[in-house]
Amino acid sequence: MHPIIWEKKGLVISPRRAPVWRATHSGMVSVLPWESAAYRVFLTGRDAHGRYQIGWLDLDQDFEVVHENPENPVLVAGRMGCFDSQGLCMPSVVRVTDSVLYMYYVGWAPALPGTIANNCGLAISRDNGATWERWSEAPLPLRDAQDPIGIGTVFVLREPDKVWQMWYTSYRNWELLSDGTWRHFYHIKYAESDDGIHWRKPPDNIAVDFVDESEYAVARPVVLREPDGYRMWFCTRSAGSTYRIGYTESADGRQWTRALSGIEPSLTGWDSEMIEYAYVLKHDDGYVMFYNGNGNGATGTGVARGFATEDAE
Repeated sequence: MHPIIWEKKGLVISPRRAPVWRATHSGMVSVLPWESAAYRVFLTGRDAHGRYQIGWLDLDQDFEVVHENPENPVLVAGRMGCFDSQGLCMPSVVRVTDSVLYMYYVGWAPALPGTIANNCGLAISRDNGATWERWSEAPLPLRDAQDPIGIGTVFVLREPDKVWQMWYTSYRNWELLSDGTWRHFYHIKYAESDDGIHWRKPPDNIAVDFVDESEYAVARPVVLREPDGYRMWFCTRSAGSTYRIGYTESADGRQWTRALSGIEPSLTGWDSEMIEYAYVLKHDDGYVMFYNGNGNGATGTGVARGFATEDAE
């Protein structure tokens, strides 16, 4: 597949002067093309009390906010004791019918200090994304002998008359470091489904593993199906570094080969320290990437436009 050249367009969603529910962080988005606006953005917000919640807003063709749902947030933390009682984030929204949308999200519960206990939840909208309700107070049945520790961010690709495909973040292990803190190790795996709820996993389902011994976080997959294969963008982090946006390609969605992402932190400004949580979709004759900058959404969400070119190397 031809490499994509990215051109940054700047910050488009900021927590500055934002509604209280996303006053400190605005990001970790999932985006759909929308009839009444160019893009419907489902995003994670964090308020001054540290609560992570999910809402939505609309952007026009120039990435200007034209409407923010006055009922935000549409999804808040679950009841005490539930898998998402401490917060939720990272929506991944899939259209099922003209009126039904599925939202996969990460929820977490109390855990050992310095660690987190993540699971994947599902919320369903039957009014084209205006309101949402949980499929269950329990997480999706994804944790098992193959993935016993935790499930993080997921991406689900649904094509009509085809099996649902999921690429998901699986916690491999936690390691106690010499300074007494814990480090998570997670990578990306693959599963399939006939209904988007009950998933089956191939025996050897690791899709994107660590590239070397220093890398310990490979997460938040976003996948596009192209005529000649699949493209995936993901988060990657190595010891001594902050998050970066990684990229890989596949002929079948199962075996992946890494390549350069073509996008790096800026020299100064809102995305100069880290770039992560990319969400990419096709638009017109190119691509649009939404991504977070410094502080995992503390500075907000920006946009880059991309074009595939035979001359890009």
